[in-house]
Parts: sequence; structure tokens; C-alpha cells
Amino acid sequence: MYGFEFSLPTQIKFGEGAVAAVGEKAAQFGKKALLITYPEDFFTKVDFLEKVEKSCAEAGVELIKYFGVKSNPTVEHAQGAIEIAKKEKPDVLIALGGGSAMDEAKYVSMAAPYDGDAWDFVEGKAVPESVLPLVVVVTVPATSSELNYTTVMNYEKIQRKDGYANPILLPKVAILDPELTYTLPMHQTAYSAADIVSHLMEAYFGHTLTWAPFQDRYSQGSIRTIMDCMDRILVDPQDKEARAQMMWTASFAWNGFYPLGLGPADATIHVLGHSLSNFYDTPHGAAMSVTIPATMRYFMDTKTAKFAGYAREVFKLDEDDDKKAAEKGLELTLDWFDKIKVPTTLKAAGITDPEAIAKMAPDALQTAKAWGLGDLYTLEKIEDMFALCK
Repeated sequence: MYGFEFSLPTQIKFGEGAVAAVGEKAAQFGKKALLITYPEDFFTKVDFLEKVEKSCAEAGVELIKYFGVKSNPTVEHAQGAIEIAKKEKPDVLIALGGGSAMDEAKYVSMAAPYDGDAWDFVEGKAVPESVLPLVVVVTVPATSSELNYTTVMNYEKIQRKDGYANPILLPKVAILDPELTYTLPMHQTAYSAADIVSHLMEAYFGHTLTWAPFQDRYSQGSIRTIMDCMDRILVDPQDKEARAQMMWTASFAWNGFYPLGLGPADATIHVLGHSLSNFYDTPHGAAMSVTIPATMRYFMDTKTAKFAGYAREVFKLDEDDDKKAAEKGLELTLDWFDKIKVPTTLKAAGITDPEAIAKMAPDALQTAKAWGLGDLYTLEKIEDMFALCK
């Protein structure tokens, strides 16, 4: 195992009805909050916003609302919230939504106290010295953004999707209320499931240790948990236990915990997937369900034992031959994606541009280099990987 340091100081409030505590939690930091969330018309279908407003009012917290966050959050949209924050000087930010709302709020939290362009942080030109405290209310469990310190943003002006990680960005409080997911549409639930699984696969498939039983079994068991949850949710979309288990598993899929000690991983699933979202606005979970099979195909001959172990543990496959088990694991993964109705090819994800690979490959290589993985990738390798997404 590699050495590591780990701290997770975020306070977690979990349980049905936990959203009622958001005002109390926000009031710990002051009496004025800036709420960052989805388009306003979204809330005609659900009562999330009403619950947050009521809780904040009861706690004496003035709520300034900023709407319009989309699936792949943009720097351009965040700029409006940054300007409001600089003018109104809120004591705390509240993110209401899934990874997109939380990531945009993190970006605003470090941009508001900064005089320059916050993209400076992403490009390594500056380091944030202070941030606005952040309380998150999760409505779409998928990215683990509630318990990690990464923000991933699209900068449309320069056509880049990239992430920035710094412990200073950790939310102060995470409100995990499974009740907020009971009405989540099935397609969004499925995208979330694929996203969670992609995080659990990334370090598991990507690390190079020959023996890591705790981390590998943690990943395998968590993937199986998401599949079990989806089996129940497909039968009953409001299955309370399945929704709760899925929310909790999502929070620990990519918060830095399970990959501890594994060392660097090649991160192919996300290196490729970010470019799908960057150029074609593909929902993140859909991008992952396309790039997971491609990753498995590309590394089938070099990571055979890893894929075989995945197939045996996750799908309870009884097959002694590693190559046959690995190939069956890919087949069963594709079957599961089909079962929950998420795309597994570029075409199925709506990407029919004949120049798609030529556009995305250089961008993915830039992402790999930005993440310190440049030695593992070449433009030709990435083009070959994308070709396996067809």
C-alpha cells in the first residue's frame, strides 16, 4: 500500500426529513445565504425549494436565490452567482441539487473572495486562500461531490471541461435526505447509478497494486449494492430503503476513502468521458456508461485478472478461466446498462458527428496531461479507445 493522509470534516445529516435542518445548519455561518440550484421552473414539479425556504425562514436566514444550473455546469453561468456574491456578501452558500449544483457552488465559493478569474485556480496560476462556507442539500446522489473537494466545470468560451481539487472546497455540511430522491425520474436515476458505478470502477480498474483485498472488495460490494438498489427501484421507484442505500453508497463512491493506499490510477473512464460532456453536453452518467465498456475492451488483455475478479464477485460468475470470466463480465455489464436503459455507444448517446473522435481525442489528451497522467496516454491510444465506444 502507498502512504496517505485523509480527513473528512464535513458534517453529515442523513435521513428522511433531514432537509428541515438546512436553515439551522446554514445559520451556523451567518444570517444571509446564497442558494445555487436548477432552473426555477423545475420546482413546479417538486417541493425541494419550498422545504429549503421554510427551513431558512424559521432559522432567520435570508435567502438569495440563483437559478439555472444545468447538467454540465458552466463557468459562464457561475459568473452571475459570483457577481451576486461579491455584491451581496452572503455568509454562506447553499447548493440544492446533484453534482452540477454542488460543483458550481464550489466554484463560486472560491471565486467570490478572489479578484481575478477563478479559472486561474484550474490552470494552476493561483491557489485559493479563502472560500465561502458551503452547505449542500443533495437531490441527485451520483458524484460524491457532497463529500469531496473537487469541482468540475465547463468553460464554454475555451471549450474545456476540467476539474479542480483542493481540501478548502470541502462542504461544511452535507444534508442527505433520501425523501428528496423519491420522485427522481427513472432516466435520471439510471444516469446516477452509472455515474456511481463509474467512480467505483475507476480506481479498481485503474490501480496497479497486485493485492488490495480491502479496496477491491469495497468497490465490488458497492457496485453490487447499486445494482441491487436499481433492481428494487425498477420495480418500485419510491422504494425507501433502496433510495436511502443508493444515496449513502453514492456519497462514499468517490469521496477519497476507498482508493486510499492504492496509489495512482489511469482514470481512463473519466479522461474519455469528460470530453463527451464537453463537446456534446452528454449527461455525465450517460458519458460514463459509454466509456466504461470501451475501457474494459481496451484493457481486456492487460487487466484480465482484474476484470475476471470483478465478474466473479459482482455477478457471482462461476468461471475458472480468467479470460472467459473477464469477457463475460463485460457482457453482463452491457446487459445491466441495457436493463437500466443507459447508452453504451456514442450513437446511443446521440453523438453521430463523424468528426467526434477527431474533436474529442486531443481534448482528452489535454485532460490526461492536466491530471498528471500524460505518460500513460498518446493521441493514438486515445483515438483507439474512443473507437471502442462506437
